[in-house]
Amino acid sequence: MARINLSISDDLFELLSNDAEQHNCTVNVYLISLLEGLYLQNPFDYEAALSKLIEEANIRPLGEEFILFDLPSFSEICIAKAENANVKPSIVRARLGKMFNSLVRIKKVGNVRRVHSKDGSLKFISRAAVYIREAKEDLGDVDE
Repeated sequence: MARINLSISDDLFELLSNDAEQHNCTVNVYLISLLEGLYLQNPFDYEAALSKLIEEANIRPLGEEFILFDLPSFSEICIAKAENANVKPSIVRARLGKMFNSLVRIKKVGNVRRVHSKDGSLKFISRAAVYIREAKEDLGDVDE
């Protein structure tokens, strides 16, 4: 995959950052979405896919660990829509995974949290982040 290095003013970055936050994504993904919208006929809708992931994560059984591949839309939507947008499904899954994890980190996915191993490190299954939906009373001082 090609990379570019883009230098922009602080004012422009702040505007992009604010827009990206409103769309629940990073500035990088937001810019990619804008560019795909301009140059590709069927751009992948990261915002809609992320919203679907959040919805599915919030109906997982309480206390049951899961990875993103356990959510139906993660494999189904990614493959079908990524091919239509001429983007590799692995790239779409990686971007969605990063976006989802960022929202979990700042507690914007309801009561979904990352799982920690017994030694305190973040838990992974086959290099995939492990999440859990907890009861609100298990969240401690989180105001949600």
